[in-house]
Amino acid sequence: MASEALKNLALSDTGFVFDPTTGNTYTLNETGLAIVRLLKIDKTKEDIIQSIISEYEVDSDEIERDYSDMIIQLTELGLYK
Repeated sequence: MASEALKNLALSDTGFVFDPTTGNTYTLNETGLAIVRLLKIDKTKEDIIQSIISEYEVDSDEIERDYSDMIIQLTELGLYK
């Protein structure tokens, strides 16, 4: 389940992310933005991976790595638990 901090993030279509709680801003690539959007609506890891594979035609190993990297980054920023 997405944390409140993650759910509060403001996302733009260009990958600009604003955290209204801290005032911090971030930039995400298309894949990162897709992952965060799906996390915000409480999609499971499996749902996220399948959604991105079908949308971007990437292989599952690549998206598994991207997903894991994003979770690590979000956790380090205190946005995911």
